[in-house]
Amino acid sequence: MRRSRALRAAAAVGLTAAVVLVASAGAADAAPHKPVWLCRPGLPKNPCAGSLETGIFSPGETLASTFTPPANPDPPVDCFYIYPTVSAETSLLSDLKIQSAETDVARYQAAYYQSVCKIYAPMYHSVTNVGAPQQEAMTPAVQAEQYDGVLDAWKYFLKHYSHGRPFVLIGHSQGAFVLRKLIAQQIDPNPTLRKRMLSAILAGGAVVVKQGSLIGGSFKHIPGCTSTSELGCVVSWSSFLGTPPVGADWGDNTHSPTDGVGPVPAGDAILCTNPAALSGGSGVLESVFPVSFPPGNGVDIPPAEVPGQAGSTPFFEYNDSYTAQCSQSNGNNFLDVTPINGAQPLTSTGVLAPLWGLHPLDANIALGNMVSLVASETTAYLAQGG
Repeated sequence: MRRSRALRAAAAVGLTAAVVLVASAGAADAAPHKPVWLCRPGLPKNPCAGSLETGIFSPGETLASTFTPPANPDPPVDCFYIYPTVSAETSLLSDLKIQSAETDVARYQAAYYQSVCKIYAPMYHSVTNVGAPQQEAMTPAVQAEQYDGVLDAWKYFLKHYSHGRPFVLIGHSQGAFVLRKLIAQQIDPNPTLRKRMLSAILAGGAVVVKQGSLIGGSFKHIPGCTSTSELGCVVSWSSFLGTPPVGADWGDNTHSPTDGVGPVPAGDAILCTNPAALSGGSGVLESVFPVSFPPGNGVDIPPAEVPGQAGSTPFFEYNDSYTAQCSQSNGNNFLDVTPINGAQPLTSTGVLAPLWGLHPLDANIALGNMVSLVASETTAYLAQGG
């Protein structure tokens, strides 16, 4: 597989991915509070660590091989990860107690990066599943409590752990929204931090750019990525299986409140960067899912991967099964996902379908591609003497 070769090459120059999930416990100030860490190197219970053995399946669900990304105990890059809306608490915002919802999503979305970077992830006062539909309750004070915790964690990370190392920002949905604001306020205007940022991976994150451009809108200095060796850029997409329906909640170029942007200014659009082909056109997705992926998300676990059976591995991937390209239709800029070679279509189920497209799968649909991206960007950064 291409990814296998890329990661082995990365290992040869001393890379490893570790995702950072950082949760913050307090408001932003000159002396940031000590975060509650969901993931951090050295934690005794770290959901971003563990076996990455992956069953590689053909489009027809035949187990072809297994693959384990090469390990590196001391990678030269940090990953700062913010998780999406997952909390089942009944309040508008979650507390900072680590629960199964947070540990599970860290395992699903972030753990696979441990082969290329050190992972830091904080708990933060995230909007809960109950709070998400209550847009009228999202007062400036509530929004500040959500964002300031992540900002506080970011400052603590820079002061106590980063030590001038290059970093990658990773988020999905709510996590991407919060990171988009953090980038705009803390990194985009700061040339020193921009030089250290390899990329920002904001799946389902609604980055805004000028129509026909890869920059403008959300950020003044940080463009959409166009190659796997480009540094200081952003990758962002919202995926659908074919054309989104009218009124779809993601990638809407006019008004996309679900994306956390509200009305998109005239002359602006939602950025789509194809994670499978950053330079444009179509590319093959390297979709990686954990065996414990939540049922009902439209991904069937291959028969040989059912827990307890002999072929079971912690992760599975369908090889050469899906392609993707950025498209425009019904006022949306979106990632159009197409099954190939007889693969079963990925689907999104439940009350949010079909207007949400493949949103619940965004982070995993190109997980292998993004891990390879971090590896190749690290190689480029080290080559320039960074």
